[in-house]
Amino acid sequence: MKIVGRREMQEIERHVIENIGLPGKVLMELAGNHVAEEIESAYPDQNTSVMILLGSGNNAGDGFVIARRLFDAGYEPMVWLLEKPEKLKGDAHLQYKVYSARELSLHHLEDGEERMGADLRKAEVVIDAMLGTGGEGPVREPIKHVIEAVNDKVDGEVIAVDIPSGLSCDTGEVTDVAIQANITYTFGFPKRGFFLQQGPSIIGRWQVKDISIPCSIAETVKSNLPEVVTPERAQKALPARYQFGHKGTFGHVLVVGGSKPYIGAPLHSAESAFMTGAGLVTLLVPEDIYTAVASQNKNALLRTLPSEAGHFSSTVTEGIPFEDLDVLAVGPGLGRFTGGQEFLQRLMEGCTGQPIVIDADGLYHIKDQLGRISEYAGEVVLTPHPGEMAMLLGKEVSEVEADRLGIAHEFAQKYGVNLVLKGHRTVIATPDALLINQNGNDSLAKGGSGDVLTGMIASFLGQGASLLDAMTAAVHLHATAGESAAIRLSHYSVTPEDVMAEIRYIMKEWEVGK
Repeated sequence: MKIVGRREMQEIERHVIENIGLPGKVLMELAGNHVAEEIESAYPDQNTSVMILLGSGNNAGDGFVIARRLFDAGYEPMVWLLEKPEKLKGDAHLQYKVYSARELSLHHLEDGEERMGADLRKAEVVIDAMLGTGGEGPVREPIKHVIEAVNDKVDGEVIAVDIPSGLSCDTGEVTDVAIQANITYTFGFPKRGFFLQQGPSIIGRWQVKDISIPCSIAETVKSNLPEVVTPERAQKALPARYQFGHKGTFGHVLVVGGSKPYIGAPLHSAESAFMTGAGLVTLLVPEDIYTAVASQNKNALLRTLPSEAGHFSSTVTEGIPFEDLDVLAVGPGLGRFTGGQEFLQRLMEGCTGQPIVIDADGLYHIKDQLGRISEYAGEVVLTPHPGEMAMLLGKEVSEVEADRLGIAHEFAQKYGVNLVLKGHRTVIATPDALLINQNGNDSLAKGGSGDVLTGMIASFLGQGASLLDAMTAAVHLHATAGESAAIRLSHYSVTPEDVMAEIRYIMKEWEVGK
């Protein structure tokens, strides 16, 4: 499912109107009908108190259709036009004329702030059709005041039409104020702002409504649009299991990591690789921590390398069975140590075409070698969280979070790598593709969660999945497991072990569904 910004959506609608011949007024009628039908389904009692707030753009035209259709269905919505009628243009003005010709009830700001406040207080459903995708930057009066009143006074459900007023369609930024929606019904395609910055916390649940815009038009108009990861896509990306396979069939993953302060991280990666289907996992740790790791290790083969002060020695990588490996995962619990850059370079040079997944302090040790990564034979996956991404770029975390999609894609293209930019709404980027995951919550905001994800990506790569499929399946499965564990336990108490336990149940469902 493609994701669009303001200009892309305008171009798509222009293409539909001019090349296909579907008038804008028809698109508007379809959009408004969809929202009205949802309200009728959710609130079958026609005495439900519904309030509709209209601005002056096309979003208002959608609102007039909703109001008219609700009146036709027996409701009596309180409809408020917050701008002068003469400001309405084009299809929105047409819908105003149709509505007015029906002599249906319509309130204006001149009817008084006190009356509007009373309507807000008694409204069980408030429909935001004030700004839509056209609203960018600071919200002007009187709409700013109305948004503040809605957020402050409304106890019922708030429904945003296409996008909550005040939320940037392109960036997900709220400049000063935005409607806090319970649900957003959007048209044609999800909007980029749903997934960035404040967007996920503003839009509530979201649902795309079909207004007869063919999905293929997104490719016709702009081929490099980002996509949202759906459960169906993630499940399809899961590597197939060969019924008559053996452990060699499903890949050998080498996890390199650990240090005296960070014993659990590589264990989490190794265990999650096993749990998601790897045939064989070898865990390579500094010899100083062998006993501590061995006492907790259940399934992985365990090997050591010489260590210095609780970390790997920078000069010794002899004895690593590179030729037996299908994928290398390096970084979990590695720590920062003198010679770490040389150690990482030796590891990458030892691989002969196998993919490499680099996480945690592995990213720190390659930050000065980014220009050389594409020289290595194998494909490289980097899995930074926002702080690590900022470190790699020499930027502030706030800069990364302000443009997650753009920064991730530019980085992947510049350095020829594959990137999983973790965080709320994880971004998956390759030089040729850009995806954003739509699920996950605060239950994953725990140390060790990222180590679990690293092992999952490595496991799927070892089982033969493509780079993009391995990242897609792992990211969505990991986020889904976190959500499921939070329901079963609580958002407070979920641990990496809980996430891994939940993965088993979800993979069983996916396996049956493939």
